[in-house]
Amino acid sequence: MSSTTSDVKIRILVVDDEPDILLGLNALLEQRGHYVKTFHKAASALEHLTSAGGPQYDLLITDYRMPGGISGLDLAKRVKKDTSRRRTKVFLITAFDISASPEFAEALEAEVLDEFLQKPSQMNKLIAIIEKSFLHNNH
Repeated sequence: MSSTTSDVKIRILVVDDEPDILLGLNALLEQRGHYVKTFHKAASALEHLTSAGGPQYDLLITDYRMPGGISGLDLAKRVKKDTSRRRTKVFLITAFDISASPEFAEALEAEVLDEFLQKPSQMNKLIAIIEKSFLHNNH
């Protein structure tokens, strides 16, 4: 396996309604030395983030379409709206083609999303994007 991000430990919040994706990302990212917290519902992740003294994360990786009334894009908007979390990078992943969606275009223009990945996404590609983003930007 390739080398890790040296001493850079990224705090990552992963939100996806697919258990296999949560387990896979959790195992892979922790193996590379990062702190990972997972949720299968955007509403639960939002509650976690907004609780008293809610933890700070360097990166939010969220699925776009999830049950429970709050989409990954809604979660991303709320994270970026919170002034204490504006430095949190947001990667949106989805199996759906949302590139023509006005809501998606608006989110890109407003810099709500830092990366967009289509599912199925190769884990190696995601890891490379994460590590490049944080190594070169000194999060």
